[in-house]
Amino acid sequence: MVSPLPCDTSRLSTEAEKFAVRAVFMLVEADHAGMRELSPTRPRPARAPRHSAFPLAEAAKAHALGDTGRTVGKLVRTVP
Repeated sequence: MVSPLPCDTSRLSTEAEKFAVRAVFMLVEADHAGMRELSPTRPRPARAPRHSAFPLAEAAKAHALGDTGRTVGKLVRTVP
């Protein structure tokens, strides 16, 4: 399993042992280079989850949310 979302790493090894698989925790940035690093482990290209979409007129709001450091996923600005 590959997940770009946070997970409980303290249980990772224990849960993997139940299924007789190896578990590895990797911290990867959700950018192009980071997603490419995950590619060999996946049958299709990895994509970062989308947190929120904002119209271009609300770009300042999107930046403010991103600056909080509390988002999981990409902030997308839409253009009509």
